[in-house]
Amino acid sequence: MTHAERNAEVVKLRFMLGVKLAAFNQFVAGQLGLNVTDLECLEVAYYDEVQPVTPGRLSKLMGLSPGSITTSLKNLEKAGLIAREPDPTDGRRILLRFIPGGRTTISSCFEAVNRNLAEFDDTLGSEELESIRNYLSGMLKIIENNMAEATNRLA
Repeated sequence: MTHAERNAEVVKLRFMLGVKLAAFNQFVAGQLGLNVTDLECLEVAYYDEVQPVTPGRLSKLMGLSPGSITTSLKNLEKAGLIAREPDPTDGRRILLRFIPGGRTTISSCFEAVNRNLAEFDDTLGSEELESIRNYLSGMLKIIENNMAEATNRLA
């Protein structure tokens, strides 16, 4: 396989991964009685390095309007997955708290695929995993930078 053919194959696989992840998230969201945006808000809030997350930060991380975030947060509260609470140090701010047990409900939806991915990861050497980590981190930075640039152009 030539370098150009290999690159074309990577582009195709990257595209198909995006499609399959979107379909899987749609499936999981449906099982939880949520829409995909709600599920993605929940996951971004859960994995963000700043805890607890504020609705404003979540809006920025997701690239969604405050109104869209408010709608998703209402859906997540209704599903019993999060609570919005006043910040004890600044009554004007709202903090998002995860409801105990809610994470278990979500994790159970991902359990089989996460187990299979962990088994697959175990077949890879440390250098391969480091290359994958670098590749995925690089992809995330590229997407984040392009979203920020597009947002700045529109502002």
